[in-house]
Amino acid sequence: MFEEVEVEAYVYPTEDIEKVKRAMLNLIPDLEFEAFDRGEYMLLRGRTADKKALHRLYELFRGQAILDTARAFLEEGYFGEEIIIRVHKQAAYAGKVNFNEESPLGPITIIIKTRDPKRLMRWLAPRTKDGVPVE
Repeated sequence: MFEEVEVEAYVYPTEDIEKVKRAMLNLIPDLEFEAFDRGEYMLLRGRTADKKALHRLYELFRGQAILDTARAFLEEGYFGEEIIIRVHKQAAYAGKVNFNEESPLGPITIIIKTRDPKRLMRWLAPRTKDGVPVE
């Protein structure tokens, strides 16, 4: 359903890089990390092609009952063969998804590379009626 998932976040000097990694892994497990020094911050990037990589997001969207919100953000972030969403870093550290990316520490950016974005969106965050998936 997807080729690769890439997750990025800026890590500022006031942050613990291991905690930022944990926040990213709480959303997308089995990431392989790289860090790039950008002077004022580090760019932390994780990648995976594991076919189960999106199952945690799938569970979080349902567990938090945010399918409609998730669907709207997925559709808004759909560009060709990529879907880009941004989530709140501190919420991710707590194991939650929050699409309010406004934070002085910046968001976690999730980039899903897929040849069939509409199918992926239907699976990950289907349309609902009264909170029940209808697709």
